[in-house]
Amino acid sequence: MKAVIFDLDDTLYPEISYCLSGYRVIAKHLCTRAVDTEENLYKKMVSLFNEDSKMVFNRLLDSYGIGYEKSDIMELIGIYRDHFPDIFFDEGVTELLDELKKRGIKTGLLTDGYKVAQRQKLKALGADRFFDGIIVTDEIGREAWKPSKLGFEILAERFGCKMHDMIYVGDNPNKDFYLSVTAGVKTARVTRENGVYRDAEYFEGIRENYRLETLSDILNYCGD
Repeated sequence: MKAVIFDLDDTLYPEISYCLSGYRVIAKHLCTRAVDTEENLYKKMVSLFNEDSKMVFNRLLDSYGIGYEKSDIMELIGIYRDHFPDIFFDEGVTELLDELKKRGIKTGLLTDGYKVAQRQKLKALGADRFFDGIIVTDEIGREAWKPSKLGFEILAERFGCKMHDMIYVGDNPNKDFYLSVTAGVKTARVTRENGVYRDAEYFEGIRENYRLETLSDILNYCGD
């Protein structure tokens, strides 16, 4: 392999930490409107998220008997996506990236998600220091979201390698491993106990090429 490309959310850091960071910001925003205390609002959102991760803000306002328009929810979503998150790489991630570089392997990051939110995450993590190439697919266009091959073509050209010389490390069976069909890259799956897509079904039954117990297991497929 000449390059290892990583997913971001729930691959290099726990996505739940981003959600909790966003809920802190929303709680601080809403407490200024005398809805409830900041801490109570935060705890309520965490409880709602643990029940079901969908439409947390709608259900939060419903729980307080507060009427709202679609524009009110979009305002909260905007605050959530724009916030500078309190997140950190998993332990060992930067050491792994250093080791890959020592072995002469290019390191890339390719992530879906709304571009403002994803760039805020990357800035908080200081990701530019650790990767040879970063693709936020939403900056290309929605058509570049996985399992599109567009972002991988850009990275392959940048790294001077073929698609089949790259491994993509991800966590989402809905789209990350079907890339072996659309982009011709090898794929590897890492899972975490509280991962958002831990129990998701594989798109069209296409599974990963390699299963990783820990992220550093990718070194087993990258030569000495």
